[in-house]
Amino acid sequence: MTDKILIVDDELDAIENCRRILRRQRYECVGEADSRRALAVIQRERPHMLLTDLRMPGLDGIELLKAAKRIDPGIKVVLLTAYASIQTAVASMRHGAFDYLAKPFTGQELRTVVQRALGEVTDDSSRDERAPIPPTKSRPEHLTSAYEGGLIGYSAASQSVREMIERVGATEAAVLISGEIGTGKEYVARMIRARSARRSKPFVPVDCMACDESALDRQLYGTELSAGSQPSLLESAQGGTLFLNEVNGLSLRLQAKVARALKERRGRRAGGTQSFAVDVRVMASSTQDLQRLCERSEFREDLYSSLSVVPLSLQPLRERVEDIDALAEWFLEAYLARTCGRQSVRLDIMPRAYRCLRRYSWPGNVRELRQVVEQAAFLAKGAPIDLSHLPDRLRM
Repeated sequence: MTDKILIVDDELDAIENCRRILRRQRYECVGEADSRRALAVIQRERPHMLLTDLRMPGLDGIELLKAAKRIDPGIKVVLLTAYASIQTAVASMRHGAFDYLAKPFTGQELRTVVQRALGEVTDDSSRDERAPIPPTKSRPEHLTSAYEGGLIGYSAASQSVREMIERVGATEAAVLISGEIGTGKEYVARMIRARSARRSKPFVPVDCMACDESALDRQLYGTELSAGSQPSLLESAQGGTLFLNEVNGLSLRLQAKVARALKERRGRRAGGTQSFAVDVRVMASSTQDLQRLCERSEFREDLYSSLSVVPLSLQPLRERVEDIDALAEWFLEAYLARTCGRQSVRLDIMPRAYRCLRRYSWPGNVRELRQVVEQAAFLAKGAPIDLSHLPDRLRM
């Protein structure tokens, strides 16, 4: 079945540009210039994915995102935004956005984010996550150690995370990964899973902030219907890994149900009488301090204890500035390999551009750095990346 994508933008040229790029991949694209009418399209057409501009008359992108998630909690949403709105785009991740794409973007960048959202490739690459990122002929030898274990960076914090991934990967322990949006929590969870005995089994992410309590309950546990049953995410993850993204978004009632399911290793669909086995390894992420939420009675202590057997904290990028150069070079090489189709292409970053990258506070963390580097490479058009290719907010 062809994946259906709804493109919402008040500029018709922008809709047509996206449609032209995505049609080549055989996606079925529907365009709508009125954000309020887009809700009726979602209700009627049930698209698999929503691409929406952030700033529009009527409903803005985040309002449309929230409304779309109420209609269909499973819809994947990517926001298209100018760099001036980057902090707003980062905040949209808390409301269930899959990702955001900064304008101007290339056709390849659009295709890649759509493929990731629709599950056609994993985040960042389709390579085996168990293997370290291999050195290439174009990468200086002194950078190779920064990529060992697949996690990029020279800092003590990055080294500590790499070591923890290796230690905990071979166990069955629950892992609670904390950190700001954009620090790579799901990527780390996938790396841990790739080193486990469950690596050949499903990895099932659950966005705990994307929909209301009843919809999330149905997703997690399924429903018992007169004509059969609707499978649950817990059942889909059997033998594999269940990743509870932004677990702090669970209501207290759902926290109790999840805690019980993990303790008893059993679950039951809504409206059903028969329970089913729950054989999953659970990992979770949170942007909030769950221990403090427990102290305020906003998070259940029994669930916190079950999830935090191994706590793993990811530092924000501004606190590990020494990693920025290595990350920028890796994102640049990955972008060139993806857009040029060969690893031998080289594009340098000028020293003063590196200094500018190191001075910035990075509210969107590693995710934002990747988009800055990719946009700079696009604007440079083969020339060395200099200050003029970086967004204004970095040079202020």
